[in-house]
Amino acid sequence: MFIGKVRKVTITLLAAYTVVILYFLFFAFDRTSRINNQEYWYNLIPNGIPLYFPLGRDFQSWFFNFANFAAFLPYGILIPLLFPCRFLRFIILFCVSIFMIEILQMITHLGCFDIDDIFINTLGATIGFCAQKLVPRSKNTIKGMSKVAIITLLLSFGTTVIVEGVNNFFEIHQK
Repeated sequence: MFIGKVRKVTITLLAAYTVVILYFLFFAFDRTSRINNQEYWYNLIPNGIPLYFPLGRDFQSWFFNFANFAAFLPYGILIPLLFPCRFLRFIILFCVSIFMIEILQMITHLGCFDIDDIFINTLGATIGFCAQKLVPRSKNTIKGMSKVAIITLLLSFGTTVIVEGVNNFFEIHQK
């Protein structure tokens, strides 16, 4: 767990990062142009987890989905290092937060409520949480954080392989 000056700096950086994430979730990508639209946009039916490799696919769509995954990795890494919590408590609070953000996007007309976003954001936070738990000591050193970063990359790659395989399996069996 981070303590002292490292903790204060990390909280400040995480708060700034959260402001940037909220900007992207509510104001980027010309979202404010839809504010006068009175229709609520939502997706309540999962279409599979939108995490895959970009080979043979639309790069812009891949990048958007990958960013939805990667943007939430830091929360899984840093929140447990700042505030002691077990996985179940962390994931419940994370899901409630993402659920509220998705609802706010919909009711403000600055986005839509998308169940797929909840899945992919939660998957990113989960991978971050697991990565930092796999480094038992020295997480507050450069070497320790480097180990967390490498494990995060490896887990992200492995998760993408598994998710793409599962999505392909269900896609084939639905036809």
